[in-house]
Amino acid sequence: MKKTAFFILMVMLMGLPGCSVQPIGSGNPSGVGVVFDGEPLIFDSSVVFMGTVVGQIISREMVNGVTRVSIALDGQHDDLKKNNLAAVVKNGRLQLNMFSGYGDPLPPGGYINGFVNTNSYRLFKFRYIINNINLSADRRAQRLLVRSGWAG
Repeated sequence: MKKTAFFILMVMLMGLPGCSVQPIGSGNPSGVGVVFDGEPLIFDSSVVFMGTVVGQIISREMVNGVTRVSIALDGQHDDLKKNNLAAVVKNGRLQLNMFSGYGDPLPPGGYINGFVNTNSYRLFKFRYIINNINLSADRRAQRLLVRSGWAG
C-alpha cells in the first residue's frame, strides 16, 4: 500500500512542472496579447483560425473593464501576428479573423483587438468600412490599453 501511494505521489509531482503558465513577456517568444472591451466568455483554451487550432490561451487578466488575454501561437502560425488580425469569441472559443488581406507585422509588445461576440466585431467592421480598418483597429487597441493602464 505504501509503495502504491508513493508511486502515485511521484507521478503527480512529475506532472507539476508542466502545469506552470508563463505570462506574456516572460520569455515566451510566441506570446501575443489580445485586448477586449469587457469580459469575454471563453470556455475552451484553444485558439482557432479558419477551423484549425493554432494555439492556446496562456493567461487572462482584467483591469478597469478591459480584459487582456495572452495567447501562445504554434510555431508554424507565427506569421499570423499582424495588425490585421482580430480575435472574436464565438461559442466559447477564441477565433482569429482577418480584417483585410494584408497587414503589417505586430510591433514588439503590440496587441490584437478582441471582440466579446460576433456582433461587436461586425459592428466595428461596418463602422470603419470607409476608413483604413487596420489603422482604426490600432487606435482602438491603444484606447483600451490607456483605459486599462497597460499602455506605456
